[in-house]
Amino acid sequence: MRHNILTVANEDYRSFLILFVNSLFEFGNLSETEKIYVFDTGLSQETRDYLLCFPKIEIRNAGFTAQSDAIHDSGWKRNTYSKTKFLKDILTNTQLPTFMIDADCIFIQDFLDLIDEKCDIIGCERQREGFSKYIGSFFGAINVEQSIKFIDLWIKNIQILQDTTALKHCESPALAKTIEEYDFKVQDLKEQIVSAVFPSQESRIIHLKSDHYALTVQDRLNLQHAQEFVKRYL
Repeated sequence: MRHNILTVANEDYRSFLILFVNSLFEFGNLSETEKIYVFDTGLSQETRDYLLCFPKIEIRNAGFTAQSDAIHDSGWKRNTYSKTKFLKDILTNTQLPTFMIDADCIFIQDFLDLIDEKCDIIGCERQREGFSKYIGSFFGAINVEQSIKFIDLWIKNIQILQDTTALKHCESPALAKTIEEYDFKVQDLKEQIVSAVFPSQESRIIHLKSDHYALTVQDRLNLQHAQEFVKRYL
């Protein structure tokens, strides 16, 4: 299945982006990957030049700069809530299935063999307690036409939750809300497989997610399960 991969990052996420790209090229199967789109919300020229050393990477100007000093601040929200709009743009222009994956992820095994090509979308299903059944760190837009319809509804629900609730983070709850409200063909992939916070043998992708035990970028890079990749690539 020909496909694209999409992520979003600013210079604060440079180290994550280096781990993302290097691990993807080492452990992913890119034979059917058309493009790896990196939406730039404030990368330095040095980082852009580094990324362009890799084949298949295309850097897209996001049209704004959004630096973030803390989780859930205005810069973080602008980066996060723009992802769906960037995904819709890529789907519309390429007409190819596209995987939207957070830049603070590390690939440890290819995931394409898990994909059900007959589904409309792929949701990352939480296996742990949380405020949302799904998390937006890994999302697959497989049926392009249906995915665009879904994304429009997702974007609408993000805005509704921002306007009507006190939630600090609306992307994932809006994703879950949209899946629950409408009848799309959804393939659920376990968080522990494609966005593992604490990886196990079944994990394909590690997510260096911020949480109470790892609030800063450096805290997250210092996590024990990240050390092999930090030493390998940074």
